[in-house]
Amino acid sequence: MLRLIDRRNLEEFPDLVRSMHRDRKRLFVDIFRWDLTHENGEERDAFDDDDASYLVLSDNADRHVASIRLLRTDRPHLLDTVFPELCETAIPRGPAIREITRLCLPLRKRDRIAARNILARGIIDYAKQADVASYTAVCHMAFLSELLSAGWRCTPLGLPQSAGGAPAGAVEIHMSDITAGLLAVNWRCPPAAPRLSQHRPELAA
Repeated sequence: MLRLIDRRNLEEFPDLVRSMHRDRKRLFVDIFRWDLTHENGEERDAFDDDDASYLVLSDNADRHVASIRLLRTDRPHLLDTVFPELCETAIPRGPAIREITRLCLPLRKRDRIAARNILARGIIDYAKQADVASYTAVCHMAFLSELLSAGWRCTPLGLPQSAGGAPAGAVEIHMSDITAGLLAVNWRCPPAAPRLSQHRPELAA
């Protein structure tokens, strides 16, 4: 199941949320060796606050499978606070723009691709429900190649730089019905794929 979890329903899924933070620690700290804050086996940072939203994919036992974190850009977020040097022009921000962060996927290739595709469908659904025109993200060049080949409309915000031992860059990802159609073919995430459950996103003021 793919859920939208935010401050309105966070307390309804304590075990699922904890397992998400544990998986983030295993992936980003233990495997990727990123220098991130962690405690009691869970990775969290200053942006895991009341304004954060999460798209969380769980299995039949309600265990975390994959997730992403969405941050508003009309307040401090990763790109403008931690990685401003990746943008050569003004950082895109505003109520119609969200930042995609903490993409946490399974390690096995088959599971990773399936989870990635479901989260992609969720990102599209979220954009429609919350009137989001685009997303910003910091991603490694290998993953950016996946985005471009699948039909995501991406605008580079600056030249790639070394981040976490690999070239990374900041991009703006534009939402459109054309993108949704291309993903249905290239990433096999048609409208029949698991959709967002629970409540509608909060609209930015």
